[in-house]
Parts: sequence; C-alpha cells; structure tokens
Amino acid sequence: MYCGDEAVQKPLDILNFRRGGHPSLAYALLLSLGQYVSPWNPPLLYATNAVLGIASIAAFHGLLRRLFPGRPAIEYALVTALYALAPLFVAHAIFLNVDYGATAFFVLFLYFLFAARFWLAAAFAVALIFSKETGGAAWAVTMTAYGVAFVPATRMAREQRIAALRAHAPLVTAPIVLVGYLVLFHVLRGDPRGWMNSYAPVGLIHDRLDALLNTNLADGSIRSFLVDIFILNFQWLYTGVIVCALLAALVRVERRIGEPMWSQRQDVFLCLSLIGLVYVVTRFRPTNAARYVLLASPVLIVSFYRALLSLCAAHIIRVAYLAVCVALVLLSNFRTLDFVSKSIFGTFDFGSHALLDMPSLTGGLKLDTLVYNLEFVQLQYLFGDMVRDVRPRPGSVLLMGNAIYNFPPEVDGRSYRLTADPSHAVPLFVAIGDVKRDVLQLHVRRAGELFFYVAFANADNDQLRNLLKEYALVATRQYQRNGYTLDLYTFRFAFAP
Repeated sequence: MYCGDEAVQKPLDILNFRRGGHPSLAYALLLSLGQYVSPWNPPLLYATNAVLGIASIAAFHGLLRRLFPGRPAIEYALVTALYALAPLFVAHAIFLNVDYGATAFFVLFLYFLFAARFWLAAAFAVALIFSKETGGAAWAVTMTAYGVAFVPATRMAREQRIAALRAHAPLVTAPIVLVGYLVLFHVLRGDPRGWMNSYAPVGLIHDRLDALLNTNLADGSIRSFLVDIFILNFQWLYTGVIVCALLAALVRVERRIGEPMWSQRQDVFLCLSLIGLVYVVTRFRPTNAARYVLLASPVLIVSFYRALLSLCAAHIIRVAYLAVCVALVLLSNFRTLDFVSKSIFGTFDFGSHALLDMPSLTGGLKLDTLVYNLEFVQLQYLFGDMVRDVRPRPGSVLLMGNAIYNFPPEVDGRSYRLTADPSHAVPLFVAIGDVKRDVLQLHVRRAGELFFYVAFANADNDQLRNLLKEYALVATRQYQRNGYTLDLYTFRFAFAP
C-alpha cells in the first residue's frame, strides 16, 4: 500500500511500482489508480482490491463451468464459495499484499485460457507475471501442464496444426513482455546482482541451490507450507477426497475406456499444475506466512471437486459434503476452529481465544503469520481503542514486544484515529521494549514523564519484566473486544542516579 502511495507522489515511472523487490508493476499500479485522485485514501485501495477479487471469483465460477460442463448449478455455487470464502483469500483482501493480486490474476488467466479467449488470457498472464515472481513461475507451470495435457500427441494435418498454433499465438505475448521488461530494467536501472534480481529478489536467498532442490520433509519450513496448502482452515477435507480418489484410481480394475478423452487430459493438467504450484510456492520460506502458498489454493479446490466427482456419483451426497465444507470455511474466517491445524501448530492465547502459533514448526515471530483468517484485525481495533483513550502527545514513547512489522499505524493528531495519511500524524517514538535508559532519555523531556508499553498478544513480551524492575509502574489497563484483549502498562521515567 505504502509503495503505491509513494510511487503516486513521484513523477510517473512504471518501475516505481516494484514493491519489496517484487515485480509488482501490474498489481501495485492497479491499486494506485485511485490514489492519483485521492492520495492516502485506504477505502479506494480496498475497493479496487475488492473489484479485482470479485472478478476473480466470477472467473473461478466460469472456470468450473468450462472444466466440468453440465453439472448442477448448486455445485458450481458451492465450489465457488470455497474459493470466495477461503480465509486466506478473504483475509488478504484486507491485508494488502502481492500474493493476493497474483492469485486473483492467476484465476482470471486460467478462465480465459480454457475459454479459448487467448488475447485476454495473455493480458492476465502479463498481469500475473508482474504481480509477483511466483506468478511468473505459476504461469510457466500452467502453460507446461497445458501443453502436456492438451496438445494432441497424434499427427495432425498441416493446416490444422497451423490453425491451432495461430489461435494460441497471443499466449506468446507474456514471455515477450517479460524479456522486454528485463532488458528495459537492465538499461535504465541495472542491478549489480544480475538479471534475475531485476525481476525477483533472489538476492535475499542465501543458498539458491537449496531453494531449488530442497524437498526435505524434515525441514520445518517445508512441513509448515505443506500444512498451509493441504490442511489449514479445514483444507484437509479437500486433501482427504483427493487422496481417496488417487487410491481409487490405483486399485480400479476396469480400464477407463468409457471416460471421455477430455476428462483424462483434464486430470493430467490438474495433477501437473498442482504438483508444480506446490513446488513453486514452497521455494522461498523465510517465515510461515500462509499467503505465500495462496497461489496453489484455486487449483487445489478445482482438483478437490474433480476428485469428488470421480468418487461420488450421488448428487445429494456431493452437495451435502460441499455444504459442510462451505459452512466450516465460512466460520473459519472469524474463529480458529480447525482442530487438525491446532494439533499441528499449537496455539497461543489472545484474550479468551486460541490462535494458531503458525511459526511453531520453524521458530520466528508471530507477525504476518497471524493473517490466516480475520482474527488478526482485532490487534488493530484494540490498538485504536487504546490510542483514543490515551491520546498520546507528540513525541510520546510507545514500547512493545517483538511485534513491530508495518505496525503500529500512524495516529491522526486531530481525531486520534488510526490513519494511513502521514500529513497529520502524531510523531511517536516506537521501539521494542528492551530499549536502553540512555536512549529513552533522549525522548522524554523531564523526570517523571510517563511512557507506555503495549503488550500485544502475538509478542513474547519478555521485555516487560525488565521494565517492571527498572521503572515505576503507574497504571495498567486492559482493552477488550469480543473476548480479545490488549494490555497497556504506563510507566514513570526516572533518570539514572
């Protein structure tokens, strides 16, 4: 979000819309269009993101109709709801990031690819490639699977082959645009770390060979991502059906003679795509932020529906199973209910609620890993309640545990509401709670001045113990919303004797 707003403030340059080293030109530019009209206006950002998400949901529904024609409308609606209501998808419509944009563009690309509207497929392929580098890899995986599954192995007449190639020719646009971008970036900006770093932040990867080849299930980061893909938020209900369908296919005695060739090719496409996407999204694993695997979710859901169709001939049973899945997925947006995920990751207390300890298999901080459903927004709501109550003066000292990551947001000095607009923001000194006394005294005006420690539930808050030993505790207050809590400690500063 801030990347887009900052790019809008500068002279127009498409390369300014790269975010965090990602090739996010298409997605960041799309989000920023409204900011040219009204800068620092979050509702416009969210509205744009919502429109993209709705378009993606409509495309997913259309994709189901293309892949599985003639099925009951209620089944299309229920399977589409699994995508539209997926907690990762919903949460990241609010927690703006490039993985959401890449996923939305990916579904739009898939729909137009199977609708044989290849110019539009090419356009969304370009948008996919220029949302995040994993989008480029997802495009390559999908096109490879498409070629293997649907390019006829039998001989074709020369005229037929030429006609087929001509129809698919627009799809070549995407790699041409990518090559053009690499050349342009190299000429205009040049990256001493090489061509690849001008597209993807490969400079952040210390062991590139390990990133390419590591499939070791003893690696906690690999296991965490696989759980995020196949288990998290009741997705094990999809995985179980897929596994049963695979086992049934292995033990099936009769040959698949009566099954349409399209269905068999479709299975090849889904299998190759899912395997390829799982590989792609598990390459970079700095932390168990589940958004990194969001790209695999649409193909997992489509594969689940294909498996359900192969296992269950009874429409009423399929609808019942899908309805149960939709209900559990919907509820999982608002509460952590999945007992399988809890048993794997463990939990930590956020007031009276138990949230998943997402980094438990790898270690690390509970920062953006919390964004696996909508419960993370309670942190911001509670912080807003606290700020409006305390009304900190300019220069106030605000300490917290190891939870600083694009947080806390700015505070509007006129209304004491949280804001994205820095023009009226109250200047605060925000630091981790282990800050030294000599640093603190640079930010207080006199002895006896008050400063604050905010005990966020996702922080370990070990630093609080030392603060309680070194400074006089003036007051404590707990803010509460729907069982979620935030504790505020007010201390009095004293200079060292």
